[in-house]
Amino acid sequence: MRNAEFGMRNDIVTIGLQFRIPHLAFRILFLALVLATPAAAQVDPSGSWRTLHTQHFRVHFRPALRARAIAAANEAERAYGLLSSELHSPRGIIDLTLSDDVDTPNGFTTVYPSNRFTILLVPPVTDPALQTYDSWERLVIVHELTHVFHLDRSRGIWKTLQSVFGRAPGLFPNQYQPTWVTEGLATYYESRFTAGGRADASYHREVVAADAAYGHARTPWDALLFTRWPDGIAPYAYGSRFWEHLSERAGDSVIPQFVEKTAGQLIPFRVGRPLRHVGLPNALTTEWSSAVAEAAPQQSATQSTLIAGRLRIQPVPRVSPDGKTLAYLYDDWRGARRVRVIDTRTGALLRSHRVNGQVSFDWAGDTLIVAQLEYSGRWTIRSDLWRWSPAGSWTRMTTDARLMEPRTGTDGTLSALKLAGGTDAPTIPVAPSNATWGPVVPAPASKNRWVVAARHLNGGWQLVRWHADAPQAIDVLAQAGADGSIADPVWTPDGTSILFVTEAPPGGFPQVHRWRESDGVTQVTAEARGARTPAPLPDGRIAFTTLGDDGWELRAVAPTPATHAEAALPAPSAPPAFDSAPAVPVRETGYSSWGSLRPHFWIPIGVNAGAAGRFFGAATAGTDALERYTYVASAMVSASPARAQGSFVFLDQAPGDPTFDFSISNDWSLVGTDSTGHVVSSEHREAALGATVLAHRWRSFVSVRLAGEYEGRRYVSDPDTNLNDICKGCTNRDRVGGSATLSFGSVVAAPLTVSLQDGAVLALLYRRKEEQGTSRWLNEVRVRSNTYVRLGPPIGFGYPVLAIRGAFGALDGTIPDLFSVGGISSGVLGFSQQIGTLRTFPVRGYDPGALHGRRAATLTAEYRVPLTVIGRLLGHLPVGADKLAFSVFGDLGDAWDAGDQPRLHRLRSFGAELVGDLTVNYDLPLRVRVGVAQPATGNAQMYAAFAADF
Repeated sequence: MRNAEFGMRNDIVTIGLQFRIPHLAFRILFLALVLATPAAAQVDPSGSWRTLHTQHFRVHFRPALRARAIAAANEAERAYGLLSSELHSPRGIIDLTLSDDVDTPNGFTTVYPSNRFTILLVPPVTDPALQTYDSWERLVIVHELTHVFHLDRSRGIWKTLQSVFGRAPGLFPNQYQPTWVTEGLATYYESRFTAGGRADASYHREVVAADAAYGHARTPWDALLFTRWPDGIAPYAYGSRFWEHLSERAGDSVIPQFVEKTAGQLIPFRVGRPLRHVGLPNALTTEWSSAVAEAAPQQSATQSTLIAGRLRIQPVPRVSPDGKTLAYLYDDWRGARRVRVIDTRTGALLRSHRVNGQVSFDWAGDTLIVAQLEYSGRWTIRSDLWRWSPAGSWTRMTTDARLMEPRTGTDGTLSALKLAGGTDAPTIPVAPSNATWGPVVPAPASKNRWVVAARHLNGGWQLVRWHADAPQAIDVLAQAGADGSIADPVWTPDGTSILFVTEAPPGGFPQVHRWRESDGVTQVTAEARGARTPAPLPDGRIAFTTLGDDGWELRAVAPTPATHAEAALPAPSAPPAFDSAPAVPVRETGYSSWGSLRPHFWIPIGVNAGAAGRFFGAATAGTDALERYTYVASAMVSASPARAQGSFVFLDQAPGDPTFDFSISNDWSLVGTDSTGHVVSSEHREAALGATVLAHRWRSFVSVRLAGEYEGRRYVSDPDTNLNDICKGCTNRDRVGGSATLSFGSVVAAPLTVSLQDGAVLALLYRRKEEQGTSRWLNEVRVRSNTYVRLGPPIGFGYPVLAIRGAFGALDGTIPDLFSVGGISSGVLGFSQQIGTLRTFPVRGYDPGALHGRRAATLTAEYRVPLTVIGRLLGHLPVGADKLAFSVFGDLGDAWDAGDQPRLHRLRSFGAELVGDLTVNYDLPLRVRVGVAQPATGNAQMYAAFAADF
């Protein structure tokens, strides 16, 4: 899965649907995880959907978005024609889904089980990485479709394997390439086949230049999705710079030749070798260094001072009307994102408040009006307004209003951008147009009724102004140069001048400019790595943001004299008409899931159950374009004895909320062989039908699941005989019942946290079983609570965290069943065989099942300490190390029967773990824990496990 660039990484807590999975289906859960994409959480599959059919696409859309769907169909076919002129065309029909469920711009692509991608229609407004485009739909479609062309291509042994097994995960050779290759290629082609794109824009050059200026320039072996700055931006920035450089040095044809070479190479991880074969002039590292050098920082003519640095989000500043306080966005990735307010004279921190994603704000007197994202439903994330008073009260102003970029005037005028149907429009009167708008800013002076805005019209950015009393008459004050943008307009306090940002000179880094009625446009900063988001300070300086050492910086600078730097911008003029994609024939139908849902691959699997059977068969999985329906299925047979086993898991998200799940399975195991040679085997049968309701906010959630469940056992003797004579307890049985699960919690997650922190999660389970044909029954209760407390000063890359886990279980009834206490709890990896075991009652240092009982309880305290961020591959292998952490722990546990006295310290241990966040296949994250545990008695145990224990 590949996604376009957008900064929503911090703080959002993703809660996956959890339901009971049959034993055999658990072994192939890997398939379901492979099929899941972030798009599932960002497209509401419920309600009415329609489909436009073109020559190469199925375009899925809500009826209200039909006009946008027709435009997208035209753009998709245009992009297909352009890309197929250089790259080999992908196989089959491509599913394109249009979503307006999340108020951010983005896109997602996958090539299995079939070629499909999703685009979020909200246009980029202030994201500096996505400002240069002629049309958002055109840019994101070309970018995502490039992924389809690139990743779908298979030659040689890979093509042969796909002809046998279909579109199975792992059989796409270009999927093994590093992220800077895949994202760099898509960014290169988005710039080549549109009139905008990030390869030609300034932001990626700024990122690379800032890294190089401070000695952090990445190489082909670490320009990946590691969490050290610039994190997820690195593959886009470095990849686009490299491919742009290579096309200029060796010609455009070298890139499609490279794609063909990598699509057929036996060892798919290699990059340097196929580049040499297609004519790379020099070694990969030499050409890479040249590409980095071309983004060298400009000479600085202004001397700025640092206010805040090493931030992972642009710290956009806003100065209060009285000039005494400055608010800015603070995020160091070590905790929750916050808005901070400081004293403009001393820099002292006055107050701060936790915020979510895509935050923008402005002052209304001494109060901040804040726009941020928040969940408004299970599938929807909307931008709304909050009010933060100087007394500290935090009040929600709107719900589902879809408002962003608030700006206020001194007369109380509140301006914002209203999102709807993939467009944005000012909330204050303005002449209607098909423009995309940046911030719309009323003048601060009470007698000045002017409004200024950044406007994107017919493929280009302009700075425009109109009078509030005459919104039809719009003046164009400045126009961006080629591959440039105009952003961040703000009035000076006296209302006579406008500060804004555009590239200077055209093709250079962005700088702050000033427009004034008397002398027009003048450049007022000349910072080495650019200057964005200006905010006039009361002492005459300008606060601004720029890229610096290890992240964003908030700085202040005295503007250059007006005579020193006249801006070389194009003269304002009416922009040419936008070159829309030509219309293509379309056929409209209702949405049908089958085209994308049907099985597209199979994978051979096998299980050796000894004398109970040696089973061989196949597994497959699928999901439709909207992810309404997802399934995982397996079937296996044994020739001798003649038996079959399999599983089927089905998830139905079509209702939206609740969602439904169904699972059924059977598997065979060997009970034993008696002295007369009779082989006794057991068939375990399971089935469940459940419904889940989920509600969540940015960092919190609550979910409820109700399910009906069946469990059965069948015993068979070979040769056939009376089982009671040879196997005591081998009695066929069927148990029917149900379960109810309640989970809720609130935690903070961020890229540089050692674990979850600042919150707690609680889960409660009740299960009832009744054995058919008898009076036997069983009640089961389980409670599990995790608490995470940030404790201590920052160490290494983050803050230490004290994590505490408690678990309790009770069984009552006449069905004999026992809890098991002891062992290591691990995340689960694997396909046909399971690696690792998730345990409810683990105690490290003891064997699994060290104690059994009708009651069980465990308690764990773990102190987790960050060590270092590495962020590099291990040599030239496609395996890397991202972060290292260390933890010390103590475990307690006991199991006992009803009526007995519990002794929680009966099992007790202490120990330590080294935790490594690794990457395999360049970018696939894998957490590995290596530890040693000393039990109360006996020798210490060393162990290794996957993923977090809790």
